[in-house]
Amino acid sequence: MQLLSEEWAEAYTLAWNNDAIIAKKLRFFNTVFKYSISDREDVEPMIIKVQKGVCVTYGTRECFTPKEIQFDLWADTKSWQKVFDKEIGVQKAMVSKGFGFKGPKLKAFANMGGFKRSIEVMIEMQGVIV
Repeated sequence: MQLLSEEWAEAYTLAWNNDAIIAKKLRFFNTVFKYSISDREDVEPMIIKVQKGVCVTYGTRECFTPKEIQFDLWADTKSWQKVFDKEIGVQKAMVSKGFGFKGPKLKAFANMGGFKRSIEVMIEMQGVIV
């Protein structure tokens, strides 16, 4: 399945919602994430809404207003591939040159354990093509 496709978003939100660590660490967390591949205009960014740590909906930019998006995470194809191939760890990836992140830093820092786990869940998914 293509990273950031509707099929991917459905599988990712299901994996997220079935993860006990995320459920515990993000149980009071509400936000909207935007994920994108910075060098692929042919791949639409995917937006995922989280309420009380549960992914409640997902969709493309048309489904959300720009004001709703609180966290924006992007990387180029090469950087995403390194993460999925496990050549680079999640924490290192989050601060590496190929990745970008925008959002409230304090909120991100307070929920870093849950954020980290959400990316781990993403890379544990089988059959993802960047």
